[in-house]
Order: sequence, then C-alpha cells, then structure tokens
Amino acid sequence: MKKLFKLFMMGMLIPLLSLFSCSDDFLDAPSENQLTPGDLPEGVTAFDGIAESLYFKPWFTFNDKFLIAVGDMYAGNAFTFDGAYAQFKDAQVTSQNPILTEGYTSLFSVIDQSNNLMSLVEDRKSELPEASYKNAIAISRFMRANAYFYLVRSFGAVPIINKAGTAAQPKRNLVTDVYKFIKQDLEYAIENLPAASVKKGYVTKFAAMGILAKVHLTLNEYPECAALTQKIIGNQYTLISDYGNLFSSPENNNSAESMFALQWKAVATEWGTQNTNQAYIVPGGTGITGGGDGWGVYLPSISLQSGFEPNDTRKKSTIMTDGDFYPELLKNQGGFRYKKIYSSTAANFRKYIVGSAAERNDVFFMRTSQNTIILRYSDVLLMNSEALLAGAGSTTSAAALSSFNEVRARAGLPAKTVLTRDDLFNERRIEFALEGQYFFDLKRRGLAEATAIISQQEVGFYSDDARTELVSRKITPGSNYFELPLPQSAIDTNPSLLEPPVPFNFN
Repeated sequence: MKKLFKLFMMGMLIPLLSLFSCSDDFLDAPSENQLTPGDLPEGVTAFDGIAESLYFKPWFTFNDKFLIAVGDMYAGNAFTFDGAYAQFKDAQVTSQNPILTEGYTSLFSVIDQSNNLMSLVEDRKSELPEASYKNAIAISRFMRANAYFYLVRSFGAVPIINKAGTAAQPKRNLVTDVYKFIKQDLEYAIENLPAASVKKGYVTKFAAMGILAKVHLTLNEYPECAALTQKIIGNQYTLISDYGNLFSSPENNNSAESMFALQWKAVATEWGTQNTNQAYIVPGGTGITGGGDGWGVYLPSISLQSGFEPNDTRKKSTIMTDGDFYPELLKNQGGFRYKKIYSSTAANFRKYIVGSAAERNDVFFMRTSQNTIILRYSDVLLMNSEALLAGAGSTTSAAALSSFNEVRARAGLPAKTVLTRDDLFNERRIEFALEGQYFFDLKRRGLAEATAIISQQEVGFYSDDARTELVSRKITPGSNYFELPLPQSAIDTNPSLLEPPVPFNFN
C-alpha cells in the first residue's frame, strides 16, 4: 500500500504544478517539484492522499477572493474602497476581471484534479478492494459536483468535463445538463461515501445529501429537498452552542455542525495551502494580526448591519460595532475594543479572524488554518424550512417552524409561530453572512423579487469621523446581473465558449 500511495501522490503532484501561481512576495518559497517519494508522510493510505489534495489546494484562489466577492460583496453584504473589488461592489463585473478569472480557473482546477484522481484509481482498480475503489471515486465526484454547482450558479452554461484528457476546447453544455451531471455525481457519492467520517473533516454521505438538497432547492424541487434534509436532521450533526467558535479558532474546525469544509493548512514556507481571509478582514491599523496584513478590505454594508434583530447573539461574532470588546484578540494587550472610526461603514467583520502569530503557532502573514465551511448543519435546518415553505408566502407547518426556530434559538431570538418567506431569507442572510451564500440565496428568489430587494439595500458609507453623514448608494441590477460573464482569458483560449450551449452526451 505504501508503494501504491507513492504512485498516487506523484501522479497528483505533477498536474498540480501548473495550477497555482504566487505573487512576487512568495517566489522564494520552496517549489512543489522538489518533493520526492521520500518526502511523503508515513502511516497514511493512498485514499488519505487523494482526499488531502481535494480538500484544499485546488480551491485556493476560489477561496482567496472569489467566494466572498461574488457571494457577499456583489450581492450587497459588503462594501469596500479597494479598487480590486470595485466591479463587485458596483455590480458591474466585466469579463476581464482578475478575481472572476481566478475563481473560474480554480473551480475548473478542482474538476481537473477530481478527474485526474479518478483516472489514477481506475488504472489501479484491479489492485483495490471494491469498497476502497468506490470511496475514492465518490470523494472525487463529490468535489467535482461542488465545483460545478458554484460554476453553474455563477456563470450559467459551462463545459462539462467528465474525464481526464478531454478535448482542449470543449463547448458549453446546457444548464439543465450541468445540473443533471451534478445530481449524478452527488447520487453516486451518497451511495458510496461512508455514513461517518473515516478521518476528521472528511465528508460523509450526509454531506453529499446536504449538497444535493441545495441543488434541488435551487431548482425549486421542494419535495426532493425536504426528503433529503429530513434524513439528515437528528442523525449525527448538531448546532454547536457558541456560533462564533465556528469561525474564530482552528481548534474548533470540523465541529459537530460542520458537514463539508475546506481544510486549510498554514505553513510559513508554503503558499496556496492556507486560508487568506483574515488578512483581508482584519481592520487596518489595529495590529490584530501582528504582521503586515490586516487591511479591512471587506466592510459590512449598512444594509447587512440593519438586518440583525435586537439581542441577536450572532452579531458580535459576525461584525464588530462601536464599543464591542473581544478579550480573545490582542490578549497580550488585555484584549481589543472596537471603535467605529476603523471603518467608513462604522463596522468591520469579525468572522474568520483568529488572531496573531504571537498568540498562535499556526498564523503567519496571510496564512491561517481556519476552515472555510461550505456546508453546515444550520444550513440543512433552514433548507428544510424553505423546502416545506415550498415557494409560498408563509406557512404554519410545525416541521418548518421547528427547524427554523432551532437556528433562532441558538442566536438567542424568540421563536416564530408563522414562518414567512422574508423571515426565512432574512434569517439566512444573517446566519451565513460572509460565507459566500447571499448572492445565491437572492438568485433563488427569482429575478424580479431579488432585483427589488437589491435595489432597496443601502450600500453607501459615512463621510465623517462620527459616522453620521451618510453618502447613500443603491444598486439597480441589470438584466444579466445573475449570470456573471465568462472570463475573457478563457474565451481567448477556447473561442467555442461563445457558441450556443449544446446537450451533453451522457452515454
């Protein structure tokens, strides 16, 4: 098995070399091609190696900027003065946008690596127990499905690449076929992933059920979504008591609430394995990171801030507002008290801030080991409520209210006796702020409804130090708002992307 593991790892390392670029600041970092079989870790199986590669590295540039830029800033949850994000802030993203290109490329890197790993497993199928073979394929298909789910919701029709070595210039496929492909991958994963994690952080069949439930919800297939979420509820996941612990301490990675998360590893000498979010989120001038990063790029929009109900315990863990005290930050200085002067929207985000290198041994410049959670149990609970609501304006369904109120109870909020559509989506906005979900939630509401909501959101800033003089800004989305343009660099490489989508051959 050790020999087989080395073959797998060397096969993975070669295609990985071309997928990730570094800024000039990191050119002197050790090159991945210096690795040899002797460098590979002992005591793990080939399948651990497969899983390790798919849980973090190909997702890096997707997580670095794209997820929050599209999922939150583009939809009005975040404001910025950083020019790199201006097109997302103004809802006018062009095909030349670098962040757009990075996200698109990263998601296809996930697909490429999933296909490559499946090819390696297929080549050695005769050497593997059937259960091990199916599990390895299932992990790869699960990851591929997630990448395609982000792609189709962001860009619409995209090429379906179902195996390694596919033609260099594939045509786009019909959106309906992309969703069918995603469903097939997830259904295979449900059948072949284990019911419990074989290693902490590894996905299970219930994680695949949860993602498939969201696919059904996106397509307004409410009974299918409800059936899946009800299989998950009460099984092995639960809400953890402290909401903030999900995002502020790597020690709480892979908690009982986490169902699928990107597993970052902060290493001082390696780029592309870590979570960079803290560097962009920490308020500038506070010294919270203890290094040269901490730029306050993402600022909570005034609209998002106004969405919190009084006494919502999630607020302090999600955003910093004037006077909030955080004893866990800058502990050697007695803690950190936030002042609204740090931000032109009078608040900064708190999520995904873990602290400084002086306080932790897993924090370096633009590097933390904090997981990025893609799916957690609270999402399953709220999806269940939404599926039972089934597009109606309101419901008194006991089951819908039960799962909805479970999320509210953790936030210290009173239970609802009637669940409205606005209640449901407002709850999701607050629960998943800065987790890259808001844009996709708005899109699920339909163009007319979502456009009306976005147009009413206050996404301006305060021009004075007292944060009282509002410079109001509102965004009116265009007709193509919910389908981002394909990157121009991808079109230049493959002009057939401009052609009308075609059916995919599933045979």
